[in-house]
Amino acid sequence: MSADAITSNNQQMEDTLSVECNYPVTSLLFVSSNETVQDCGDNQGYQLLRWRENKTVMVVGMKSGRVRVINVRDGSILLELIDHKDHVSSLSVSPSLILVSASYDGTIKFWDLADDGNMFHSFLVANYTACRGVRHKVLSVAWSPDGARVATTGTFKAVVIFDMRNKEPGLTLSGHVNRVNRCQFSPDGTLLVSSSVDTTCIVWNSYTGVIICRLGHQFPEPCPWFPGESDTDVLDCAFSKTGLQVVTAADDGYLRFWDLHSPNSPVSICAVDNPLCCSFNQNGGFLAVG
Repeated sequence: MSADAITSNNQQMEDTLSVECNYPVTSLLFVSSNETVQDCGDNQGYQLLRWRENKTVMVVGMKSGRVRVINVRDGSILLELIDHKDHVSSLSVSPSLILVSASYDGTIKFWDLADDGNMFHSFLVANYTACRGVRHKVLSVAWSPDGARVATTGTFKAVVIFDMRNKEPGLTLSGHVNRVNRCQFSPDGTLLVSSSVDTTCIVWNSYTGVIICRLGHQFPEPCPWFPGESDTDVLDCAFSKTGLQVVTAADDGYLRFWDLHSPNSPVSICAVDNPLCCSFNQNGGFLAVG
């Protein structure tokens, strides 16, 4: 590496912005749209969000249950969203700037970022599963690409899809036998993949709830009557840009790449130290693993 390159990298590091949140950060998300910041004029130092110029903000979920929208230019708090009673586990935003947050308090909540973060709806998710009446943690939430549906998973061992055009539950997908860690829609919204502690991923038809295939990570599979915990919990899953491939991250230390045309075994396996999450970038050319 040349001296010029080292200097350039050092200059880039000097541009790093550290934001003090006062609580442990448990989820985060960048949101880009048309945004201009104006002073709200109150005595708490918060600012009014106006979506006009092409800008990026960061949405941070915290262990306290609070959600903050932060200006990435200077670290100032633009919005403070307060209603969850526990750890905010997952965040997702629709094309129309509706933020949905999932929490260990068992709820998902909807916030309109184009209307100063107004919260306009909430669901107690377990009430739409076989676990009705029992508090369960919500672990993940994801918008469909068209912003019409929201899928959510949790310790209730199912995937629940809500129809946000009517603001009511749509489908409950039952097929896992232990908590469901993550879910994601395919780029065209037709399929949905979910990953579970039961050592499997399931690819579903997101409109009918029919199981397309099951991606097994442990052979033989654990007995469904005594699933327990294993060392091949599937922690995360992601679709490729085409929606024909899936990558999974499991706590046995491997990434697995699957072709949905031949889902009986992965087409490739890569060892990674303690993989917890994975995600493709928007054009599908890069895969990030954390």
